[in-house]
Amino acid sequence: MNMKKNIKGRSLISERNVRERILKAAREVFTEYSFKQASTRMIAKQAGVEHPMIHYYFGSKENLFYAMAEALYNETLPVQESWYDNLENMSLQDSFSLFIDRMLDYTMAKPDALRIAALNAVHIGNIEEIPGYRFILMSMAAMRRIMEEKLALKGSNREIEMFIYCFYSLMISLVGARSCQAQILNMNPLEEKYRVWVKDASMTLFYPWFKKILTGQ
Repeated sequence: MNMKKNIKGRSLISERNVRERILKAAREVFTEYSFKQASTRMIAKQAGVEHPMIHYYFGSKENLFYAMAEALYNETLPVQESWYDNLENMSLQDSFSLFIDRMLDYTMAKPDALRIAALNAVHIGNIEEIPGYRFILMSMAAMRRIMEEKLALKGSNREIEMFIYCFYSLMISLVGARSCQAQILNMNPLEEKYRVWVKDASMTLFYPWFKKILTGQ
């Protein structure tokens, strides 16, 4: 009986490992190719598995992309919450500066979610063509919920919504598509100079707006 349990346990672990390998490979492929451009054969090759395994574990490219997007969302959500830690006793400018630093430290090191959003933004006619599009909407909704929980927002609903949408959209461009954006500025996207530029631009554009939605003035 114990032997059967051990065999079954090893089988479950093996299946979990294969599934995780496929998800990891999908993330790597989808950060280089849009949903429409990527193929399950590319992902299978990246994962080092036979192509039918993709369909065995996920059923379709759409389901795999959705699972990958969901995993990314679940990974980044608690990190987003940490960007607001211990800001309450700082000045508005210092708190926003620290928030930007934390956000850039994470997204510059792990740009996958923003890069995937940037890649797919130019390859679709209808947002519903991306199987995991709802996680983009959920990420913006989460950003608003976290801000409202962590900070005493006094701006109007319209101002808060515009701030979050524009901030999120600019980060998709400046971080998710940083290779292109940095080269336009004659910079190396991996060097500190570009990160400093992004932070300065974020402070210049969004700090006055941030101050307004916190103070209502």
